[in-house]
Amino acid sequence: MGLWDLTPVEQAFAAAAVDPAFWSKALDVVTEQTNSHGALLLPISGDHFPDVPASERVARPTEIYFRDGWHKRDERFRGVARLLRQGVIDDLDCVTADQMNHLPFYQEFLAPAGLRWFACVKIACGEDIWGLSIQRNKHQEPFSVEQKLQLAELSKSLSGAAAVSRALGFAAADAALEAFEISQSAAVLLNRRAEVIRTNSAADRLLTGDLRVCARRLTSADPSATAAIEQALYRLLWSTQGDALIPPIPMQRRALPPILAYPVRLAKVTQHVFADCHAIVLLVEPGARFKPQEAALRAAFGLSPAEARLAARLATGETLSSICYELGIAKETGRRELKTIFAKTGARRQHDLVALTASLRRSRQSSGDSAP
Repeated sequence: MGLWDLTPVEQAFAAAAVDPAFWSKALDVVTEQTNSHGALLLPISGDHFPDVPASERVARPTEIYFRDGWHKRDERFRGVARLLRQGVIDDLDCVTADQMNHLPFYQEFLAPAGLRWFACVKIACGEDIWGLSIQRNKHQEPFSVEQKLQLAELSKSLSGAAAVSRALGFAAADAALEAFEISQSAAVLLNRRAEVIRTNSAADRLLTGDLRVCARRLTSADPSATAAIEQALYRLLWSTQGDALIPPIPMQRRALPPILAYPVRLAKVTQHVFADCHAIVLLVEPGARFKPQEAALRAAFGLSPAEARLAARLATGETLSSICYELGIAKETGRRELKTIFAKTGARRQHDLVALTASLRRSRQSSGDSAP
């Protein structure tokens, strides 16, 4: 078999690094150019979570891989040390042919899915290592030595694409953090291991005493609250939804009212695959009186002025009908704007929007000013 032309793969990864909507297409290009069955991106270092890009034909096996715990019994991880040295591995770098015929990973997971061979290309991304896992089925041949050499060369350019994706992820997270800061809302950014990576000054004012960051984890003086936030973050990070919102966790304080912690994952902030930020925890003091700030809603979610105005009113609990009447707009216009607001914020109903925009509220002045 002749050498591949992997230039389309490099181009597809470069495009996906800039626009994450292209990751599925990029993996389809990998599959086509390497004459394989499917491909996915898999974190090699650190914890493994199911929200990873995969081409269509391996999407179901990828779901089963995480759902049934095969990621904890993946025999191919035996080859990680070699992957780090060489930039690429295949099955025979991890196990013997005889072991492939007997190990549960191959016989109970891969075989029922019709899969057999793989090659994994190292993608270096900051402190993390990812792998481009290219899958072949039982009717296809294993990867040749020449093909592995080509894939090893590909590792360098794919790591470059990951660096771009990571940088853009930083930019998106910084923009969100700035929006929260403008609205005087406390925000804590976390990575895929639920470790705190950034906080804003509003959060820093709350993260003292009973509620603090300890060993990069968000903790409370109440062990049950700490356990609750850890469990909530685990559920959030294991969600395969593009946007997700977990009910608030009360973080008790001994001398003060509790803080409500809202774990949330916003697709526009966390959509870059190689980004550090994978979740946000919003800290809200329920005793204070708040209203959303339209400028912050526009900055965080890309709402138009009219959409931000409507979202701010909805977040106070007003009905759509009453808002349309007061603003002098047709109900059908309000419904269209509401549909767009839901699409941009990831909310599915007004209750979700109320909880979500709690992150973008600012304290009312002591005079009780209620101007929008």
